[in-house]
Amino acid sequence: MTFDKEEQFSRIIAMIAAKHGIALSEDDPILMVYTLNEILLEENSKAHQLLLNNFRSTLEDNLHHWLQTTEKRANSLSQTNSRHTHQLNEQILKACLESIDQKIESCFNEKLGEISSLSQTFRSAALIYLGATSLFLAAVMFMLLLL
Repeated sequence: MTFDKEEQFSRIIAMIAAKHGIALSEDDPILMVYTLNEILLEENSKAHQLLLNNFRSTLEDNLHHWLQTTEKRANSLSQTNSRHTHQLNEQILKACLESIDQKIESCFNEKLGEISSLSQTFRSAALIYLGATSLFLAAVMFMLLLL
Protein backbone atom coordinates (compact mmCIF):
# COMPACT_ATOMS: atom_id res chain seq x y z
CA MET A 1 0.00 0.00 0.00
CA THR A 2 1.29 3.46 -0.84
CA PHE A 3 1.51 6.39 1.53
CA ASP A 4 -1.53 7.99 -0.08
CA LYS A 5 -3.60 4.86 0.46
CA GLU A 6 -2.52 4.59 4.11
CA GLU A 7 -3.34 8.23 4.63
CA GLN A 8 -6.70 7.70 2.96
CA PHE A 9 -7.49 4.69 5.17
CA SER A 10 -6.52 6.70 8.23
CA ARG A 11 -8.86 9.47 7.15
CA ILE A 12 -11.72 6.96 6.59
CA ILE A 13 -11.09 5.30 9.99
CA ALA A 14 -11.14 8.73 11.64
CA MET A 15 -14.38 9.76 9.91
CA ILE A 16 -16.19 6.53 10.84
CA ALA A 17 -14.97 6.81 14.43
CA ALA A 18 -16.12 10.44 14.64
CA LYS A 19 -19.49 9.89 13.04
CA HIS A 20 -20.47 6.44 14.28
CA GLY A 21 -18.26 6.01 17.36
CA ILE A 22 -16.75 2.76 16.06
CA ALA A 23 -13.01 2.18 15.95
CA LEU A 24 -11.76 0.32 12.85
CA SER A 25 -8.43 -1.42 12.35
CA GLU A 26 -6.54 -1.54 9.06
CA ASP A 27 -7.57 -5.16 8.46
CA ASP A 28 -11.28 -4.50 9.08
CA PRO A 29 -13.62 -5.99 6.39
CA ILE A 30 -15.27 -2.57 5.99
CA LEU A 31 -12.01 -1.24 4.53
CA MET A 32 -11.96 -4.22 2.17
CA VAL A 33 -15.36 -3.13 0.89
CA TYR A 34 -13.95 0.37 0.45
CA THR A 35 -10.98 -1.05 -1.49
CA LEU A 36 -13.32 -3.17 -3.65
CA ASN A 37 -15.40 -0.07 -4.35
CA GLU A 38 -12.28 1.83 -5.40
CA ILE A 39 -11.21 -1.02 -7.70
CA LEU A 40 -14.70 -1.26 -9.20
CA LEU A 41 -14.88 2.51 -9.65
CA GLU A 42 -11.47 2.52 -11.34
CA GLU A 43 -12.48 -0.33 -13.68
CA ASN A 44 -15.81 1.33 -14.31
CA SER A 45 -14.03 4.60 -15.11
CA LYS A 46 -11.75 2.79 -17.59
CA ALA A 47 -14.77 1.05 -19.16
CA HIS A 48 -16.61 4.40 -19.42
CA GLN A 49 -13.55 6.01 -20.98
CA LEU A 50 -13.34 3.15 -23.49
CA LEU A 51 -17.07 3.54 -24.27
CA LEU A 52 -16.64 7.31 -24.65
CA ASN A 53 -13.67 6.80 -26.98
CA ASN A 54 -15.69 4.31 -29.05
CA PHE A 55 -18.64 6.69 -29.09
CA ARG A 56 -16.38 9.58 -30.14
CA SER A 57 -14.89 7.42 -32.91
CA THR A 58 -18.36 6.36 -34.10
CA LEU A 59 -19.56 9.95 -33.94
CA GLU A 60 -16.55 11.16 -35.95
CA ASP A 61 -17.10 8.41 -38.54
CA ASN A 62 -20.78 9.35 -38.82
CA LEU A 63 -19.90 13.04 -39.08
CA HIS A 64 -17.40 12.28 -41.84
CA HIS A 65 -20.03 10.17 -43.63
CA TRP A 66 -22.65 12.91 -43.22
CA LEU A 67 -20.21 15.52 -44.52
CA GLN A 68 -19.46 13.41 -47.60
CA THR A 69 -23.15 12.74 -48.20
CA THR A 70 -24.02 16.40 -47.73
CA GLU A 71 -21.20 17.47 -50.04
CA LYS A 72 -22.32 15.00 -52.73
CA ARG A 73 -25.91 16.21 -52.39
CA ALA A 74 -24.83 19.86 -52.53
CA ASN A 75 -22.76 19.18 -55.64
CA SER A 76 -25.67 17.33 -57.21
CA LEU A 77 -28.05 20.20 -56.42
CA SER A 78 -25.51 22.71 -57.72
CA GLN A 79 -25.13 20.79 -60.99
CA THR A 80 -28.89 20.44 -61.35
CA ASN A 81 -29.32 24.14 -60.62
CA SER A 82 -26.61 24.97 -63.16
CA ARG A 83 -28.32 22.82 -65.82
CA HIS A 84 -31.69 24.40 -65.09
CA THR A 85 -30.18 27.88 -65.18
CA HIS A 86 -28.50 27.08 -68.50
CA GLN A 87 -31.77 25.73 -69.92
CA LEU A 88 -33.65 28.77 -68.64
CA ASN A 89 -31.06 31.09 -70.19
CA GLU A 90 -31.39 29.23 -73.49
CA GLN A 91 -35.20 29.51 -73.35
CA ILE A 92 -35.02 33.23 -72.56
CA LEU A 93 -32.48 33.79 -75.35
CA LYS A 94 -34.62 31.80 -77.79
CA ALA A 95 -37.73 33.80 -76.81
CA CYS A 96 -35.82 37.08 -77.21
CA LEU A 97 -34.47 36.04 -80.60
CA GLU A 98 -37.96 35.00 -81.73
CA SER A 99 -39.33 38.34 -80.54
CA ILE A 100 -36.57 40.22 -82.37
CA ASP A 101 -37.16 38.09 -85.47
CA GLN A 102 -40.91 38.85 -85.36
CA LYS A 103 -40.23 42.57 -84.91
CA ILE A 104 -37.78 42.60 -87.84
CA GLU A 105 -40.23 40.64 -90.00
CA SER A 106 -43.05 42.99 -89.00
CA CYS A 107 -40.96 46.07 -89.84
CA PHE A 108 -39.75 44.46 -93.07
CA ASN A 109 -43.34 43.63 -94.12
CA GLU A 110 -44.41 47.18 -93.24
CA LYS A 111 -41.61 48.74 -95.29
CA LEU A 112 -42.26 46.25 -98.10
CA GLY A 113 -45.91 47.39 -98.10
CA GLU A 114 -44.79 51.02 -98.23
CA ILE A 115 -42.40 50.27 -101.09
CA SER A 116 -45.15 48.35 -102.91
CA SER A 117 -47.52 51.28 -102.43
CA LEU A 118 -44.89 53.74 -103.69
CA SER A 119 -44.04 51.54 -106.67
CA GLN A 120 -47.77 51.36 -107.59
CA THR A 121 -47.92 55.15 -107.29
CA PHE A 122 -44.82 55.51 -109.48
CA ARG A 123 -46.23 53.00 -111.95
CA SER A 124 -49.51 54.91 -112.10
CA ALA A 125 -47.59 58.17 -112.52
CA ALA A 126 -45.42 56.59 -115.22
CA LEU A 127 -48.54 55.36 -117.07
CA ILE A 128 -50.07 58.83 -116.80
CA TYR A 129 -46.81 60.40 -118.09
CA LEU A 130 -46.70 57.81 -120.88
CA GLY A 131 -50.28 58.57 -121.79
CA ALA A 132 -49.62 62.31 -121.69
CA THR A 133 -46.49 61.90 -123.77
CA SER A 134 -48.39 59.77 -126.27
CA LEU A 135 -51.12 62.41 -126.53
CA PHE A 136 -48.48 65.11 -126.92
CA LEU A 137 -46.75 63.07 -129.65
CA ALA A 138 -50.07 62.45 -131.34
CA ALA A 139 -50.83 66.17 -131.14
CA VAL A 140 -47.43 67.04 -132.55
CA MET A 141 -47.89 64.51 -135.36
CA PHE A 142 -51.34 65.78 -136.06
CA MET A 143 -50.02 69.32 -136.22
CA LEU A 144 -47.25 68.31 -138.52
CA LEU A 145 -49.69 66.61 -140.80
CA LEU A 146 -51.93 69.61 -140.89
CA LEU A 147 -49.22 71.94 -141.69
